[in-house]
Amino acid sequence: MVQLAIRCHPCAPVSLDELEGWLEQHVDRLRAAAPGAILRLSRLTQGGPDTDLEIGWLVELELADGVPLLGGLRLADSLRDMRLLGLQPTLLAPHEPWTNGREA
Repeated sequence: MVQLAIRCHPCAPVSLDELEGWLEQHVDRLRAAAPGAILRLSRLTQGGPDTDLEIGWLVELELADGVPLLGGLRLADSLRDMRLLGLQPTLLAPHEPWTNGREA
């Protein structure tokens, strides 16, 4: 199982509703391109003294081993589109421990 997450932080003067609508449509397109994958979109909030503040979104992806990443859609394209729309995406992925070229 391959698990990835993309944290999307708004960084441009664009309506949060517009950004969230675009993200929902984008996640739907990714689901259609990779029917065996699990994709989730969550709103991120931070508790403030008077109210909760919306601070962005989290897109989570779970792919079975051996499944091409997003069925031909490139992750780099998704990240580029997010940047162009005024989101500041951060890709969160597990990394392999450094083994100095040897099997662990």
